[in-house]
Amino acid sequence: MAISQKLHTKLVQKLILTPSLQQAIKLLPMSTLELSELLNQEMVENPMLEEVPTEELQPVEAAQEKQEEKPAQEKGDTWDDQDFEYFFGDYLDDGYRPRTPTEVKELPPIENTLSTGTSLSDHLLWQLSMQTDDPQIREIGEAIIGNLDDDGQLVATVEELAAMGPWPVERVEKALKLIQGFDPIGVAARDLQECLLLQLRHLGMGGTPAEKIVTEHMRLLQNHQVPELARKLGLSIDELKQHIELIRHLDPKPGSRLNPSQSQYVIPDVYVVKVEDQYVAVLNEEGLPQLR
Repeated sequence: MAISQKLHTKLVQKLILTPSLQQAIKLLPMSTLELSELLNQEMVENPMLEEVPTEELQPVEAAQEKQEEKPAQEKGDTWDDQDFEYFFGDYLDDGYRPRTPTEVKELPPIENTLSTGTSLSDHLLWQLSMQTDDPQIREIGEAIIGNLDDDGQLVATVEELAAMGPWPVERVEKALKLIQGFDPIGVAARDLQECLLLQLRHLGMGGTPAEKIVTEHMRLLQNHQVPELARKLGLSIDELKQHIELIRHLDPKPGSRLNPSQSQYVIPDVYVVKVEDQYVAVLNEEGLPQLR
């Protein structure tokens, strides 16, 4: 058999993964947070990459509008154009107020108004400093406040607190009673029952059927055994419901009002925007480093 060389044409379909295509396949499944972390890592590893400063990302239209507004502001900033009524209106007031529609101003976004309030421990320590000059009671009080959970409940026993000093148990009880009278009422209670009792007695409801329900019949209340509870207390159903309603309005977690959990916000990867009669998905690029 003779060996010969021939040329043939053959049509074949192949998928060639170029480096750019491989990178796109790697980046597409990533969320915005993962993509941001990857870009920050690449900037650390690659000295040729540089993040564009935020001020340089200002759109051209915004820059032009800013330049056009500047001469107009300079022109109007003359002495003759000053609004003297604005500055001296309070002094030249003639007492007359025309009835005009109230202007409704748009409030800022909620995320711009959030602020960090006083914590439960700070609130209680401030009250402790105002209520007593006894150094030992203050020291014990600080130990008690340090052993409160986020709901304001005491997680240590009196004996455990006394061993920290060491302090006499009677002094610890005195400091505990003092703190239990602080705002919010019900704080530093050792269990739910004591928490509710502190609030009832603060409302002047000591010795009432509501207090008896909390001290003796909490199990019946939890199991919604209203007829049995009414029979034991010698009350009608309507009378009993009034006391149950009072107990329901008490706060079982008084400390949580001053220890709010931190809000967690979800960062969307895309926005869905309505354009005429269609909905368009727009990539959220906020928070992503802009490279050059």
